[in-house]
Amino acid sequence: MTSILPDGYAVRLDWPVARHGGVRHEFTQFTTSLRRALRRAVGTQRYWATGPVRPLAVTVVPIGRADYDAHGRDCASLTCPTMAPLLGLAPAGAVEGTALPGPPS
Repeated sequence: MTSILPDGYAVRLDWPVARHGGVRHEFTQFTTSLRRALRRAVGTQRYWATGPVRPLAVTVVPIGRADYDAHGRDCASLTCPTMAPLLGLAPAGAVEGTALPGPPS
């Protein structure tokens, strides 16, 4: 992933991989609006809730449009965007002390 500042958000779906015991993910529904991304995540979660196969997690992640377009399906990379920045946490592999400030206590 190459974007330094994301220009949007996507819904991230994490899927179990039974044959490997791991997790794969994909990004869907890119938008520039955090509010719209959150609504889409709720709709996506509702859609999959009644099916025989369900994602392990449905989250919203900050991501640049170029990275979203270049990202393949069935990805297992640990360096792909997560929701950590939206929670005020440093993404996996980030240097200590680089976390975004969290909400005031």
